[in-house]
Amino acid sequence: MKNLYLLSIIILSYACTAPAPSEVDAVERSIGFHSNDQLKEFKWHLGTEEPIDLVKSLDKAWTARDYAAMKNYFVDTLRITTYNGKTFNSFDDFQKDMELDTNGGWTFNRAYSVDLNPALGGEHVQAFFNSFNINSEGDTVKAKIYESYYVVNKKIVWLDQYRQEIK
Repeated sequence: MKNLYLLSIIILSYACTAPAPSEVDAVERSIGFHSNDQLKEFKWHLGTEEPIDLVKSLDKAWTARDYAAMKNYFVDTLRITTYNGKTFNSFDDFQKDMELDTNGGWTFNRAYSVDLNPALGGEHVQAFFNSFNINSEGDTVKAKIYESYYVVNKKIVWLDQYRQEIK
């Protein structure tokens, strides 16, 4: 009787244990789609913490207006598109534009990273901010800022910004 009781406990413990994740689970847990014809076969996967940490470190340098440190986070052939439609292909040109904007600030609220092909490398970090700026009339203008970074080998390849003013 003891053996039957012990056997029942062992069987129940294995029956209640979740199976280990497998390659099949990873494919099944990928989500979404991409409109680029060359990427239609791929789905989105959760990214890793490393590119998020890179964007967080960039934000600290940006807050301090430490342009020398900021430059190190970008590749030489970067592309930056700001929320007002300006496009830059060098950090130096982007820096000149940033130096003109000294009225305001932001709080970094959240970020996550996704990846189209984890075997290939490169992740898309999505970052969200609340910002404020002082306009020419002296009024405070609040906005939500969304930034999309593409990070490869611990460097930012491109950055796109989007802005929604809060009324």
